[in-house]
Amino acid sequence: MILGINIKLLWLAIAVIFGIGELFTAGLTLIWFSIGALLTMFLTTYIESIPLQLLIFGVSSSLMLFIVTKKLVKKDEEYVSNTNIDALIGKYGIVEEEVSNIKYGIVNLEGERWTAVSEDDIVIKKGEKVKVLKIDGVKLVVQRSNI
Repeated sequence: MILGINIKLLWLAIAVIFGIGELFTAGLTLIWFSIGALLTMFLTTYIESIPLQLLIFGVSSSLMLFIVTKKLVKKDEEYVSNTNIDALIGKYGIVEEEVSNIKYGIVNLEGERWTAVSEDDIVIKKGEKVKVLKIDGVKLVVQRSNI
């Protein structure tokens, strides 16, 4: 008991506070402190020293935070998302402003205006038809179309 408060209930309250806090965060951050508080709550049966309980709470929570978060981030880096923008590859558009490999131009693709660059040294004039070869950032990489 600390100041008339049961130490197990105090650790439970800390776990609940961190659990509620996790609901308001975007990532899994505070949940590890909630789990650390629950672990410490169970260990209070064997450990009466408050400084040692605080140490166990801090170390266990921090270790879970860094180890699990690192594994989740590593797993997340391997995730590849196919977006709708990939569907533009292979489509045809019309040049609205001259396109070259050194000067960005504008291509109308399915009613949308895109910044575009030519894949090779060829300058593509306004009104010519182009084929989208790939997406580089937010611009199309195109080549003159023979169709």
